Amino acid sequence: MKRSPREIALLIVPNSDNQVRMIRGVMEYARECGDFQITKHAAIPYVPWSLIDRVECDGVIAYAESPEQVELLRGLSVPVVNLTMHTQPANDLPVVHSDNKMIGQLAAEHLLSTGLSEFAVVGHFAWHHNMLRRDGFINGLAEHGCQPHVIDVDFESETTGDLSIRRVDQQRLCEALQSIPTPFGVFATHDEFSYEVVEACGQADRTVPYDVAVIGVNDYRLVCESTVPPLSSIAQNSERIGYLAAKLVDELIAGAECPSSPICVAPERLIVRRSSAYLALDDSELVQVVRYIREHCHLPITAEDIALQFQLSRRTLDDRFKAALGHSVSKELRVARIRTARELLTTTQLRIVDVGVRCGFDSTSGFVRAFRECTGMTPGQVRRGEPPESAESLD
Repeated sequence: MKRSPREIALLIVPNSDNQVRMIRGVMEYARECGDFQITKHAAIPYVPWSLIDRVECDGVIAYAESPEQVELLRGLSVPVVNLTMHTQPANDLPVVHSDNKMIGQLAAEHLLSTGLSEFAVVGHFAWHHNMLRRDGFINGLAEHGCQPHVIDVDFESETTGDLSIRRVDQQRLCEALQSIPTPFGVFATHDEFSYEVVEACGQADRTVPYDVAVIGVNDYRLVCESTVPPLSSIAQNSERIGYLAAKLVDELIAGAECPSSPICVAPERLIVRRSSAYLALDDSELVQVVRYIREHCHLPITAEDIALQFQLSRRTLDDRFKAALGHSVSKELRVARIRTARELLTTTQLRIVDVGVRCGFDSTSGFVRAFRECTGMTPGQVRRGEPPESAESLD
């Protein structure tokens, strides 16, 4: 017997990549079911919090960021699934969320892999999910005999027009970062906090990533890609979270019991950008050479030009590169150019020929050949988001 359609209200404001992906996950479940409808506000599949008491629905999926919003959800007469853990989850309000401890552990693994031995974690630990991410990071470091500095930040919410932003106390954050001996790695529990760390490092005369490597959470591309340097980040599997939340609310409407604990979803992946590209080298001059290469790889320079810049012979420079990094200065230059090309291919609409020129290649054929050798893919495949076949590591 065909069941009647389920009308679902989404209290998920589509103001970030993370929340938009959650909505897409709900939509995927709705397409599979065929009788699962999402209430729309004008053309957008969501309901403003201020209108929820006027909406007739069979269930609600919400992104509640405050205790007041959580209490509002508890007062509804229909099944509800919450997608946040800003507050301690209660047994009467089911939650689908990322595995926050796993996020922290992944951040620890990445920063440890750079060769760093000093670390810090930055977050707002009154939030339950930030606390879990901190604990996962601490546990991940503890397995290797390390312990991070813990920097608990407060912030003020500021609304400008339609945009609400969080302002961290930069002076306090700057002082906290200045107290840590360089080099060190920072795990920030959100991309916005990663941005604040980069800004504070600038005030504290700390250079990212050469003095401080930084990684955040959410892969909020507008933030990550506009920050200088671009931010490494751990992407939550937000579409999967939305899909499982839709499945759960459907089951609750049908009479299923509320799960006794949050449903946790493993993070999707780590996106490595330049903010965490720290280089653990004892040779301080070589660090300066690598920095020069990364900052000038868009120019048509050669290995000979780089050696001349540092008043070294090409052979001496190659010998030092091979001893420290296992490859030549030419390969370091090529890899830096391919990293830059990959960023341009995924964040701009530049023509492939123009990407090659902006990365220091003197011909399109040479660019495509070098790109394929390094990544196992053509520039066009990367732009289309196709999975790699096999590749030489760029890390």
